[in-house]
Amino acid sequence: CASDLPRSIASAQRLAAGREVITSPLLREIRLEPPRWIPLRLPIAAWDAMSHLQWSYRLRAGTEHEFVHRADAAAEWLEGIAGTSVRILAVTHGGFRRILAAKLLTRGWLVSGDMARYANWSCWQFEFERALVTAEDADKKKS
Repeated sequence: CASDLPRSIASAQRLAAGREVITSPLLREIRLEPPRWIPLRLPIAAWDAMSHLQWSYRLRAGTEHEFVHRADAAAEWLEGIAGTSVRILAVTHGGFRRILAAKLLTRGWLVSGDMARYANWSCWQFEFERALVTAEDADKKKS
């Protein structure tokens, strides 16, 4: 799976090695939303750092936002695909990946690896099957 933007599609095609790549605008990058009250011209890295802080707050506070709603829809879409596959790959973009990861975790997906990397070509891994088994085991223990 990939965002429907050209760079994401090209990356997914290289990684998929001849398999079909399903695209969706649900996996598109977020827009940078620099604070309008800062009247300075700053390097993109500074704006990126501010965006990271802003999203850290939004995710912890559970703030409603169009990108959060889109991430929830993307998580549901990926669950539908994961239900028919052993393994899926979703190629998206750094800022959106962070919001999507938060939604996957709230839906019971488990992190399998390191989520600290934001570099190009970095990946975050999640497991859905194990999350389902864990939920079933928890239900059995309640009985």
